[in-house]
Amino acid sequence: MEKMPFVLGGNLQGGELVVTFPYDRTRSQGVVMEQTPTPDDHIFCWLAFSYASTHRLMTDANRRVCHTQDFAKEDGTINGASWHTAAGSMNDFSYLHTNCFELSMYVGCDKFPHESDLPEEWENNRESLLVFMEQVHRGIKGVVKDHQGRGIANAIISVEGINHDIRTGIMLLLPDSYYCDSEVIIQSILCMCPVLPRPPAPNLTIKCKSSRQSILMPKKCSFPSQSSFVLRA
Repeated sequence: MEKMPFVLGGNLQGGELVVTFPYDRTRSQGVVMEQTPTPDDHIFCWLAFSYASTHRLMTDANRRVCHTQDFAKEDGTINGASWHTAAGSMNDFSYLHTNCFELSMYVGCDKFPHESDLPEEWENNRESLLVFMEQVHRGIKGVVKDHQGRGIANAIISVEGINHDIRTGIMLLLPDSYYCDSEVIIQSILCMCPVLPRPPAPNLTIKCKSSRQSILMPKKCSFPSQSSFVLRA
C-alpha cells in the first residue's frame, strides 16, 4: 500500500446490515464500546452514509432486524468502536499508516448466503458500491511541484482544523471552506505552499520556492456550502 497508495477502500462482510468506520478500537482501556472518532470523522460519516443510504435495505425502517440491534434507526452506519472494540483492524491501520480511508460494509444478515441468494444480494448492493466508488472524486487532487516545475515526492498535504495529513496529491473533503497547505521537506529545507482548489475535485499544481525558513502562505480554499447531498437515484 506504500508503493501504490489507495485513497478509498471498503471490505465486504456478512452477518449484519450496517457500515462501520474508524476508529474500531476504543481509547479507554477496558472499555468495549465507546464513540471513538478520527480527525476525519465528518468525511467518514458521509462515506458510510453514501453506501448505507443507497443500499436497498440498510436504511429501510420496515426491514427485519438481523440480530438485536436495529441499525436502520442510525441511518445504517455506526462508528466501529461504539459498536464493539476491535484492536488492529485493517480500517484503523489504513487510516493511521497509509492515505486510504477504509470502511467495513456488512452487506447482509446471512454471513454465508446460499448460492441462490447471491443475485438478490448483488442487486441489494450494486448501486451502493457504485456510489461509494464515486466518492473518491470528492475533495482536492493534484501534484506538488518545485519552482522549476518538477514533481516533488513525499509532499505532505495539510488542512487547517484536521489533524491528519496525507502524502499524496489526493485528499477527501466535503464541500466547505478550508485552509490548505503543502509542506515539502527537501534536504532539510522546509517549504510550505498554498493549495487552491475549485469544486468539485480540481487538478492542482502547487509550486514551491525552496527556503531555509518556513514560508507560510495560507489561502482560503472555497467550496460551495451544502447542508445536504443528493445521491444518484
